[in-house]
Amino acid sequence: MKRLDCLERLAHLAAEEVITVTSLSANAGIWNSLRSQGANFIGCNMGLCVPMALGLSLARPERKVIALDSDGSFMLDPSSLFTVADAAPANLLILVFDNEHYRGMSSTATSRGADLEKVARGAGIDKTATVRDLEEFTRGVKSALRQPGPAFYVLKIEQDRTGGRGEPYAHGRAMKEQFIDRLGSPRGGRQATHVESLGDSS
Repeated sequence: MKRLDCLERLAHLAAEEVITVTSLSANAGIWNSLRSQGANFIGCNMGLCVPMALGLSLARPERKVIALDSDGSFMLDPSSLFTVADAAPANLLILVFDNEHYRGMSSTATSRGADLEKVARGAGIDKTATVRDLEEFTRGVKSALRQPGPAFYVLKIEQDRTGGRGEPYAHGRAMKEQFIDRLGSPRGGRQATHVESLGDSS
């Protein structure tokens, strides 16, 4: 199964109002090129994708939130899943793209038997799966977008030998301003007025 194929399917399935968060991986550029107009928080540093998506899911319970994480990034802070399970946001879907390698570096622990789905189940998340087939991915995402979560899927993907990383995307303050603008105000609430509310001003 290929990363690009999964992301293309997801871009087709995700409604316009879905909020997404990506890790600082190939997910960032590819997703931005496929869904450049959405409320996308692009390129969270390692270990921060799931916590950021969790916070957004709790802040905006009326909208679906999808974390597009990667194996190396996720394994830097798997403890975030205990908070996900404890808070149990019904609108959160976590997708971990697992190619068993750090980008441009060596293999990750998943190439040597680490099982990320078991980590999620051990943390207390009931809706989990390890997906190896594109059609299974499509069925699972359709179900997760319709039904309450949280849900956690590990996507076993091929290494991308071509180095495809999508189009360049905005970073730092420019990305945060764009995200806040597209996020809009919650129902009955008010929109954040400072980019710094989502992190530093870099």
